[in-house]
Amino acid sequence: MLVDNVNWVGIPAPGEPLQGFVRIRSRHEETAAAIRPSGQGVVVEFAESQRAITPGQAAVFYDGDLLLGGGWIARVD
Repeated sequence: MLVDNVNWVGIPAPGEPLQGFVRIRSRHEETAAAIRPSGQGVVVEFAESQRAITPGQAAVFYDGDLLLGGGWIARVD
């Protein structure tokens, strides 16, 4: 999925892909994912398929207990 309007909180904006956990809804369990910077935001590739990902929802990135940042789901591929 493509996440735009990303704000990085716990780290500077990464220039390289990183591994972390992503939460796509407030009650969604954090799920392992690759987070790749893109010219339009970041591309998130989950380790396992996720249900009901919807544009307009928030996506929040974590590394354990450390909040990395987050943004808004713009597109689901």
